[in-house]
Amino acid sequence: MTSYQVALADDQTLGVRHVPPDAHWRWLALGWVDFKASWRYGVLIGLVPVLAAWIMVIGLWRLGMLGFIPAVCGAFALVGPILAIGCYDISRRLAAGETINLKAILRPRIASPGQAAVIGFVLMFILIVWARLASMIFALASSARQPAASLDFMTFTLQTPEGLTMIAVGTVVGAGLAAIGYVVSVVSIPLAADRKIDAMTAMMVSVMAVSRSKGAMISFAFSIAILVGISLATGFLALIIVFPWLGHATWHGYKAVTEDIA
Repeated sequence: MTSYQVALADDQTLGVRHVPPDAHWRWLALGWVDFKASWRYGVLIGLVPVLAAWIMVIGLWRLGMLGFIPAVCGAFALVGPILAIGCYDISRRLAAGETINLKAILRPRIASPGQAAVIGFVLMFILIVWARLASMIFALASSARQPAASLDFMTFTLQTPEGLTMIAVGTVVGAGLAAIGYVVSVVSIPLAADRKIDAMTAMMVSVMAVSRSKGAMISFAFSIAILVGISLATGFLALIIVFPWLGHATWHGYKAVTEDIA
């Protein structure tokens, strides 16, 4: 049953509907079908976050701050919906029976590019806030020991009460910000890629979709966290497959919770 409707720029009306708590399994299954049908292009898309993650990890290693690797996963969760726009277009093309080629992947169709960029800016702002908070939490926790510049980060993180407290507080704060990013983007980014709509309305639709289908959306978020965790355990290599798979699944989730209203 649809209880929320919004007028789109193309004079159509979009409705937000409720889906059952186990709907995320269907999204993942449909996403896997799309990945298998276009895996050559999916692998190319998946390489982008893998290379980005490796660059960040190398930077953290050179700084002796490998304990911040979980924050890299948080960054992926925030910017992932933007990087997956190519996956949304592949799923759209597959559903429409259109041709998929490298040119189409490098320049995916985005119905509202400016508005998608605005949503991306919101996500980047959340990421910047998280980075600043992470630095502040580390500074406060390490100040009781010794100057941060001379501190063995890994030893401090894993072998001191202050370090363990930092991990706990940082995890809670990071999870909270990641949840905010997920709520405002899980539907809004594919929606902006698919339809003519302004960023504020798209984010409002995303919030409403999560509110109406809490069970499915929370379960989907948990699935994303598990798969990203597995990818972390493989040195991010699994993201080559996991990332496009989740991108396709997100598209099907968006299509499942929205519908055109006559």
